[in-house]
Amino acid sequence: MPTLSCIGAGLLGKTLCHLLSHQLTIGQVINRSANSSQQAVDFIGAGSAGSLDNLLPADIWLIATPDDGIAAAGQALFESGVLEAGNIVFHCSGSLGANAFQFASQGVSRASVHPIHSFANPSQSIQSFAGSHCAVEGEPQAVEVLSSLFNAIGALPFDIDGDRKVLYHASTVMACNYLISLLETSQQLLSASGVSSTEANPLEPLIRQTMDNFFASDAKSALTGPIARGDDKTVARHLAALEAEPDRPVWQQVYSALGNAAVPISAQQGQASAESLEIIQKLLTANISGH
Repeated sequence: MPTLSCIGAGLLGKTLCHLLSHQLTIGQVINRSANSSQQAVDFIGAGSAGSLDNLLPADIWLIATPDDGIAAAGQALFESGVLEAGNIVFHCSGSLGANAFQFASQGVSRASVHPIHSFANPSQSIQSFAGSHCAVEGEPQAVEVLSSLFNAIGALPFDIDGDRKVLYHASTVMACNYLISLLETSQQLLSASGVSSTEANPLEPLIRQTMDNFFASDAKSALTGPIARGDDKTVARHLAALEAEPDRPVWQQVYSALGNAAVPISAQQGQASAESLEIIQKLLTANISGH
């Protein structure tokens, strides 16, 4: 089988290496320290701990460092002289394209594969990765090989324009990272109201139902609440209550920013009057600007 080596086997890197170990021979696994490299090898269940000072040939190289280290790792790999024509080098950044590798090609195919998956718990990700969509772009040979490999481990690869990739990544950050921020803000407001959620969180059924409604239809059909109704008086009461919590300015900022995003969705529904939505938008905008 072809050999895969990895530079930067953190949460994502070691998970993908483990999953791909059934399709490829795992070669070197290289982290900043020998101990970290060995821990990754132990998790993967294959390969050997290596170092940038003693690179061995491999058919495919995964650069799984943080984004700001991808170019340097790729350059170090190129300057080592270990790359050969026909090799593939790819990274897993969501916002950078294959052109993050700035070394001369010399027959080496470059690509990027970004899994839409949270790798917070690698042991869990091994079980849940199948079905994850993956954005793939780069040079044709690499895209073809990597798409086939990721298909084999249950992923759903799709093509993406490398020049527009940063917008795609902002979308995934909003859907994953900022969703956590929103849920935590909602939880803080619930606690501030005096409602306990130690035994059963009363928000959970609402959150799950809202997500089900959105994915079963669209935002226009799923949006409910005061802005959907054009209830400007309720929005005004919310804002007044949030303003009375000066130690938590982020509550006002999140409420107002997301409220502004809900106004045009409400306008599409047609349930609220244009006049009430205009009042709501002015209330929300004034709260953001501080006037």
